[in-house]
Amino acid sequence: MIVIKIIDIKNFMAHLLLQETFDHFLLFEARAVTSSEMVLKGKRRADWYDSEMWQQMQAETGSHDCGYMTWAEMRETVFLFIKGKKSPDKLYIDLETSEKQRKQILGEKISAECDQMPSLRLQIRFEKGELLMVPVVSYPVFTLDRSGESLWEEALQSFLRHYKIAFQRET
Repeated sequence: MIVIKIIDIKNFMAHLLLQETFDHFLLFEARAVTSSEMVLKGKRRADWYDSEMWQQMQAETGSHDCGYMTWAEMRETVFLFIKGKKSPDKLYIDLETSEKQRKQILGEKISAECDQMPSLRLQIRFEKGELLMVPVVSYPVFTLDRSGESLWEEALQSFLRHYKIAFQRET
């Protein structure tokens, strides 16, 4: 496992909170501490939607992805909570790739068995003026094959380079 330290925090936060760079990720959880604390759980409540709408959402995004809000849906809420003259004391955002992204990142070898496909999560932590990202791979069953971890780490670093987000890899 690696840790990625973001060098230019202002640029990264603009990508995260003001641009669509991370909008395709699913939100697992977000926590922000300013003068108060906000916790957002990204799990979508199926009972909130009528059955027809829920079935339509599942057909469009798949049953797993449908179960979580996208970052695009929640980004403004987080931004409005933390914006101001002072930086938040703490900001923790746990994102997950969509099923389509996982298949692209992991390739045919790993993604051939969808029920065995690991989840690829991105934990973003801002605290005490430092911003760290931790790519996490969670396997649904025990396996000795850890190739998904290196594929996810490399894909994330390529993603950051593509958007010109300065970072330093730490181990």
